[in-house]
Amino acid sequence: RDLIRDWSSDVCSSDLDSMGASEGMPILSLRTLNTVTVTLALGLVALAGWHVQNPGHFEQIQSAAAPVQQTTELSFLQTSNFVDQIYLYAGLAVDNKHETGFIAKEIRKHNYQTMVRLFTSLDDATFRAVLWDQSVHCLVWPPFVRYPGISETAKTDLRAYAAAGNNVVFLGNYVAVQFMNDVFGFQLTDDYQNGPYYRNDRNVRNTPYQYLPSRVEQASIETYAVKTRSLPPGGKSMLDTLGATVAFVIRYDLGTVCYIGYNYNTPFHADQWTRVLHCAIDM
Repeated sequence: RDLIRDWSSDVCSSDLDSMGASEGMPILSLRTLNTVTVTLALGLVALAGWHVQNPGHFEQIQSAAAPVQQTTELSFLQTSNFVDQIYLYAGLAVDNKHETGFIAKEIRKHNYQTMVRLFTSLDDATFRAVLWDQSVHCLVWPPFVRYPGISETAKTDLRAYAAAGNNVVFLGNYVAVQFMNDVFGFQLTDDYQNGPYYRNDRNVRNTPYQYLPSRVEQASIETYAVKTRSLPPGGKSMLDTLGATVAFVIRYDLGTVCYIGYNYNTPFHADQWTRVLHCAIDM
């Protein structure tokens, strides 16, 4: 700093004195300008030294000024606390060769901490052990290839499981719709409408479905809808078109019964339908 002061003083004084002599400038003005120049030089040196010692301050300012950009998908992933364990039926009534493994993989997509636990039997004792497991609160039924053989006792246990605050999710086809009617006493009526299917903004508020895109494309012709007007009290359509719903949620006492009318047998538009699946599981 002393070197800068001496150099600035010598250079500025000689130059400005000559300028002042030639142009008639007062000596006082030259000295004032010389003082200001030296002061600015010292200030810049001090600022540079402080910046070297405090680099984080400028980084904080830059990060605070940067605009926040966040997609709805990232918002869902960051705000949703996805379930840590799920029971998935893998018995004789579903297609274990092509669909069950793929669905288990899609459940864990972006949620690799989630454990998918398979069960294969619907006999009363085995099924009751699954439903009474206090650590798991979501049960997923893949698309049925045949009507599952289940006793009236097991149906009663399944109703009690949902009523106690748990979530039961059905995927796929009209066999599932009939099974839901038989177990829970619904009167759902099957329907078919070509997609796309639109998010029902009135019903998705404050649910995981609110983070879905405004429309979901039809993945294949094997998309199975239900007439919206056939939903029971407490039932809400989340994705629908022309009076047909392909994703709905029914409040059942303290729990929920969810349905997605798609069998997950094609990768076409799979990402969108995987997100729908995550929403149903996360209810």
